[in-house]
Amino acid sequence: METIAVYWESIVRTYGFNLLEGLTLCQIHRPLNAAGQWGGLLQLPEGQDALFRLVWSQFDPTGHIKFILLCDDTQWSNVQPFLRRDQRLDDAGQALVHMPVDAIYFQGPHFGDRYGIMDYTFKALARAQAPLLAVVCSVATIYLVFPAGWGAKAKQLLTESFEIPKEKREIAGHHGAHR
Repeated sequence: METIAVYWESIVRTYGFNLLEGLTLCQIHRPLNAAGQWGGLLQLPEGQDALFRLVWSQFDPTGHIKFILLCDDTQWSNVQPFLRRDQRLDDAGQALVHMPVDAIYFQGPHFGDRYGIMDYTFKALARAQAPLLAVVCSVATIYLVFPAGWGAKAKQLLTESFEIPKEKREIAGHHGAHR
């Protein structure tokens, strides 16, 4: 039996929106029976910089698994040799797609209820027909991925729709959220 709690506010609160611009989205399709091998390659030796800012996977009906990585410029240049090494291991079912993207991530005090938060988020983005490529939810954090150039516009739409504590707005505006 599953219990689902639903949280509702007329204006949803968040701690602020973090914008990541100039990322590369990389999709790698692998045969399902190679998922463990590929996942093992993602485990880096201690002290080595991460190959990605965000990773998730999806199964498809053809018996493949799709790994999706979001990388900044440095990470992307490190991922390319990793992908060449992966191709030498097994070329079966290999497909690589990469594109420039922006991402926004945010969290809030009640984001355990992602149904209500996502509904609110989608409605805010729909007003400007923002082209959302992907959504990833992890614990209380929500990640939104947009085509390159849409991140700042989407952040503005969301900032106008959500309630952000005044102190957080001042901090975000002062330091600029680009990292």
